[in-house]
Amino acid sequence: MKNLFVLYLIFIVFPFFAQTDTSNNSVLLKEIPVFFNHAKSFEPITFVNINKVAIDKYNFGQDVPQLLERSISMTATSDAGNGVGYTYMRMRGVDQTRINVTINGVPYNDPESHGVFWVNLPDLMSSADNIHIQRGLGSSNNGAGAFGGTVNIFTNAFKPNKYFETSHSYGSYNTIKNNVQYNTGLLANKFVINARLSRIASDGYVDRASSNVYSYYLSAGYIKNKTTLYFNHFFGSEKTYQSWNGLPEDSLKTNRTYNSAGTDYGQKLIPYNNETDNYKQWHYQMLLTQQLSNKIKLNANLFYIRGKGYYEQYKVDHSFSNYGFDSLMYNNNAFYSSDIVRQRWLSNYFYGANVQLNYNNKKNIDMSFSATYNQYRGEHFGKIVASTIPLNLDENYKYYKSMGIKNDASVYGILNYKVKTNTTLYLDLQYRTIQYTIDGLNDDRSPLDKKVNFSFFNPKVGVKHKIKNRHNLQLYAGIGSHEPLRDDFINGKPKAESMLNIEASYIYDNKKQNVGANLYFMGYKNQLVLTGEINDVGAPIRTNVAKSYRAGIELFTHLPINKYVEFNANATLSINKIIEFDNTIVTYDENYTPIDSLLITQKVKNKDISYSPNLITYAEVVIYPAKGLSITINNKYTGRQYMDNTESIDKMIKAYNINNLVVSYKLPVKTNDDYIFSFMLNNFTNRKYVSNGYTYSERYAGDGYITDTYKYNYYYPQAPINFMLGFTMKIR
Repeated sequence: MKNLFVLYLIFIVFPFFAQTDTSNNSVLLKEIPVFFNHAKSFEPITFVNINKVAIDKYNFGQDVPQLLERSISMTATSDAGNGVGYTYMRMRGVDQTRINVTINGVPYNDPESHGVFWVNLPDLMSSADNIHIQRGLGSSNNGAGAFGGTVNIFTNAFKPNKYFETSHSYGSYNTIKNNVQYNTGLLANKFVINARLSRIASDGYVDRASSNVYSYYLSAGYIKNKTTLYFNHFFGSEKTYQSWNGLPEDSLKTNRTYNSAGTDYGQKLIPYNNETDNYKQWHYQMLLTQQLSNKIKLNANLFYIRGKGYYEQYKVDHSFSNYGFDSLMYNNNAFYSSDIVRQRWLSNYFYGANVQLNYNNKKNIDMSFSATYNQYRGEHFGKIVASTIPLNLDENYKYYKSMGIKNDASVYGILNYKVKTNTTLYLDLQYRTIQYTIDGLNDDRSPLDKKVNFSFFNPKVGVKHKIKNRHNLQLYAGIGSHEPLRDDFINGKPKAESMLNIEASYIYDNKKQNVGANLYFMGYKNQLVLTGEINDVGAPIRTNVAKSYRAGIELFTHLPINKYVEFNANATLSINKIIEFDNTIVTYDENYTPIDSLLITQKVKNKDISYSPNLITYAEVVIYPAKGLSITINNKYTGRQYMDNTESIDKMIKAYNINNLVVSYKLPVKTNDDYIFSFMLNNFTNRKYVSNGYTYSERYAGDGYITDTYKYNYYYPQAPINFMLGFTMKIR
């Protein structure tokens, strides 16, 4: 806390002493791009850009998925119910383990789980200048892991002018966001420094689903002539009370905010007060853009990410055999179990480099060549921190410990060839290799000894044709591959999945109005689908299915009606099917041990892929009734989703339709400063809905009996009507 206080003082005092230079040279410097993994305007890639204005409009402290769910084919959910803490997104029904996320071109997905833990980088959106979203395989520029979609976040837009900014929000469930930012402007005609310090806290809608998170961001840039060099360092720290268990179905109508975390699923009467997730993450980036000649440009990045943290759990009457010993003597009595407080730790390192050369002859050829290498090292281990029976363990005792090492290398080449004035051909070839080893003991103390190698060749082709610079036609086809997750290897012998992606688009754009349609097909081989089950920490369990597909149409429009009103909308209609798979139901004995001979296997054909709604729509009306005042009313509809792949009505998340209101008013002042008041009213029709869940079914057997199949559904209820108030001051 002392360090945070010192940083606040620096940010408040420093602005009044820094000197800037905003000479005409800054105009030239703007032309040196740092967004080198954007899709280019002449490429046949399905993408959308979200600019700084749109980001700031909804940036009240909720996490990235809640901001992005307004984009085409996107849905979002939150464990705590109000968009703070653990949050998740899906694109075309694809979960975020297959949505490739980069920050300034640096990969952010965890290499083992492939997950994106937004809670580790709170208030990242306050430093974001642009978000570039590609749907489907997209371009190899996105990074080696691109498969179902890509979200590229950029923080290094050149800002030639000095400013100091502070933003504050407060709203329902004691949700609060405070931050301060400072940009030096151009120093000595070649340097720029940008910094931010943030805190977000919330009680959450769900009981005890509290969050207390901090972050800072520091960027120093050297910008001169044909060179742009940035060093970025940012940090996030989170402490979040667990709410990943979900809500039992029978509590939906009686106690929507119930949270079993800390009670060991009801075995402990008074919830444990520190059933929390605790994690810290440090990021270091070095980004270079160098114009080598009029035709050749070099882009390169080096990165290093360090993460360390744990989650803590209270377990009632746990057998000592789970922790590496059979019994303990206490007061001359042998004990075989005890109430236990345990911590499960992850300590990891992720580092790598990317080099890209781009050649453009300014006529008809644009080419890129790139090479990437990353290495990840993750240590997983468990500790016992308390027990009702004195354990007298060595303080360094770890009841399990394993190490995962992953090496990831790829090369690619992209060629854009203009055959006519308005027609461009696209060719993208990528080769990727992966080496992954896991050894040690898993968290259930089962031995781990896995070593796998993958090699993928991912070709992509396309064509884009413009008619009178308003009508755009494009066709794209590509093959992509994706390796399984760590948990997939632990749970079985998974195969890598591959996908044929075809996109065909029409876009009309006259620079004021924009309307378009995109047809897509994503045909999978060995897709790893979510079964609907989760493990004891909320991670999804997946299985390969031989053949499956997603096919749909995406419609979108931006329509300014006049200077007072504009209309924006998008819709996705899709079919998402598994051709055939085996659904299994496990039978357990009295000790909750699976009985292999009583395993039930059901052949299921042509069923919806889990968590894939057939209809997603978003629409908003923006009204500008007076200078500086904007009023936005929006509606988000998400169709029903099945929580497993049997398409069972009794294992379903019902469709939901949410309405929100955002009001922003910029004070009319004579200076160049900004004073903006904002208000957001979420779910103002007060719908009681859930946006995520999981399910499992099982039977039980004993002496001479076998029960019927029991179905268990758990849901994640979202907050009813709630609000946020915001104030932003920007002094230039």
